[in-house]
Amino acid sequence: MTENWHTNLKNKNREDIITAAKELFVKQSFLTVNIKEICTLAGISRVTFYKHFQTMNELVFEVQIEILEDMTGFVRRAPSAGMNGKEMLSSMLKGWIDYASQHPGYIRFVLLFDLHYEAYGSTKELREQYEQFISREKERHFLLEALETGANDGSLKRDAEPVKTAQFIFTSMMALLQKMSLIPGSEQHSGLEEIKIADRFAGMLLQHLSVD
Repeated sequence: MTENWHTNLKNKNREDIITAAKELFVKQSFLTVNIKEICTLAGISRVTFYKHFQTMNELVFEVQIEILEDMTGFVRRAPSAGMNGKEMLSSMLKGWIDYASQHPGYIRFVLLFDLHYEAYGSTKELREQYEQFISREKERHFLLEALETGANDGSLKRDAEPVKTAQFIFTSMMALLQKMSLIPGSEQHSGLEEIKIADRFAGMLLQHLSVD
């Protein structure tokens, strides 16, 4: 067996653990999921689990980061070539709502993570790694390109602090989408009425930021 085979197997095992954890975390609170359940669903042993994650908290943090990266990646890909800044931002906000509608469980997970983050008995190293991730994401915020493009092409107001504006949009949009994810019956998709409310809020943000 080659070294590449072992590396690929190791990577697959890690991916299988994260995938199993994500599935269980979406179905139930991650506070109630145990390592045995994750190992059973992933088809791996506890020994294999501990080769990748020292604690459950470490895995929870990993899932949080993966979901945030998946969500922001989805939103980044929403604009089409040739759009002005306002059109880019509009398509990104719509894409964000679509993502939340398709994955309400992911949005609920982020909400629960945020609520319990300070209560974790996690290590200082884990906290520092997560804070570094958040800091990097703020600096290269996924909404910055649309805001800066809009300021340059005149479709959006010029902003002296675009990073703070991007962060405000993120915080307010996530609060609304998290509220949507808690509505009974949203396990598969958010309802049409909730989507209309989110669309209306996105429209208000665009109107506030638009030049015209």
